[in-house]
Amino acid sequence: MNSFETSSVIRKSIYSLLVATLAVGLTACDLTEGFNEDPNAPGDAPDTKVLNSAEVAAILFQDGNHARLTSIFTEQLNGADRQYAGQNRPQYGVGASDVNNLWITGYADAIGDLEVVKRKARSANNDLLLGISQAVQALTFGTKASLHGDIPYREAVQGSDNLNPSFDSQLLVYDEAVVSQLDSAITNINSGGVSPGEDDVFFEGNSVPWIEVANTLKARYILHMAHVDEGPAGDYSFQDAYDAAENGISSSENNLVAPHGLANGVNSNPFWRFRSERGDDMDAGGSYAARLLDEDSGVYRGNAETDETARFDDYFFVDDSGTYDMAGNASTNDQPGFFYSQGSDFPIVTYIENELIKAEAALQSGSQTFADALVALNNARSATEQKFGGTYDPYEASDFQSGGIANPGGLTQEQALLKEILEEKYLALISNIEAFADLRRTNNYADIQAGDEFLAFGGSGDAPERFPYAQSEVNGNDNVPDPIPGLFDPVPAFSADYPTP
Repeated sequence: MNSFETSSVIRKSIYSLLVATLAVGLTACDLTEGFNEDPNAPGDAPDTKVLNSAEVAAILFQDGNHARLTSIFTEQLNGADRQYAGQNRPQYGVGASDVNNLWITGYADAIGDLEVVKRKARSANNDLLLGISQAVQALTFGTKASLHGDIPYREAVQGSDNLNPSFDSQLLVYDEAVVSQLDSAITNINSGGVSPGEDDVFFEGNSVPWIEVANTLKARYILHMAHVDEGPAGDYSFQDAYDAAENGISSSENNLVAPHGLANGVNSNPFWRFRSERGDDMDAGGSYAARLLDEDSGVYRGNAETDETARFDDYFFVDDSGTYDMAGNASTNDQPGFFYSQGSDFPIVTYIENELIKAEAALQSGSQTFADALVALNNARSATEQKFGGTYDPYEASDFQSGGIANPGGLTQEQALLKEILEEKYLALISNIEAFADLRRTNNYADIQAGDEFLAFGGSGDAPERFPYAQSEVNGNDNVPDPIPGLFDPVPAFSADYPTP
């Protein structure tokens, strides 16, 4: 992460910035008893202010440098120059120092502060506040485990009481810190309590969207384990993911989004800020996502029922030098009102993702039907049309028969539907970290390519399978796994073969 990101680009208030220090144990100055207390280093803060700070840290963890790197790894964006020139295909030169700052942000400023909120909420018998903090913490733990595999969990954020926390298995983290904690969050949010109001930057304490988001997150991380028989993952199935998504986000109005604004250095969209300060280090040259959406591309996915022009325009910008091609001529669209603009909110968990989870889980469950999967896919297409414009007419089952408009390659009907679901999700999650998880856990069933080169998750060649552990953790924690896994070593949850129809 870059120096400009260390300043917590979207803190709501100066007070929130100050309370972020609580998780790492800083206390007020006390040079003389009862005298000279430093007001800029508070020893305590109201529970909702700590929640505010923790949510902002959780946001930066979702749409900061990690999201840019996974956008490059998944061929949605391209590392073009300087900082990212060596981190795209085929070099993937991401090292331990590249993840230092966000490793700390995730633990100290998000997970650690949320432990403070949970403790305060329990003391105040405020179940609503407790549940909200549990949901945000589960999201952060889930993202960390997805990116790194085994991570500190049970002994994490204990400060000076334990400077060498042990690493727990990725599957245990998913089971306890994510799914089980989300179950508790749902119960607690339902129980109610004193609302954090505007200090909850997502929903201002509204329990209804929080319960839906928690269920969608359950579905997301159960999907990570649904085809894995090892350890606690053996208790979860595709049907469990479908059932959770049935209670998930019911409309786009209840999406979990990171709010951004036009105050540079305060709440600007981090993608925009990176581009404004680092120029062309990252663009869309060679982006497979852009090629899928570009009607002039040889791999354009549009058909008689699908027009992707408006979605392309929201994400990508082509200058006057020509149409998009593998040589470049395309960048992220950071013009006002478009996806990467300064004030554009960033989607973290959405109704469209929820419906695509339902679609995949229905097709894979053995209990739901092809029709169930198709309904969910068409729900996602309808929401996509409402979001971008363009045309996303409902598919019919016959479209996926061999030779149909959604199956020109002669796949079986079920195979063609699954590929369409996963390709749609790849595009629905542009610049969202979860897209990197999908490609790894499905062994790239969507067949994400860059031009004529195969993006080889399990194919010919190599692409990243995980993020490295932070250099600060390697240097300071004796319990870091030995040997340290490499960038191309699969994480446990994504090592199993993905089932295909």
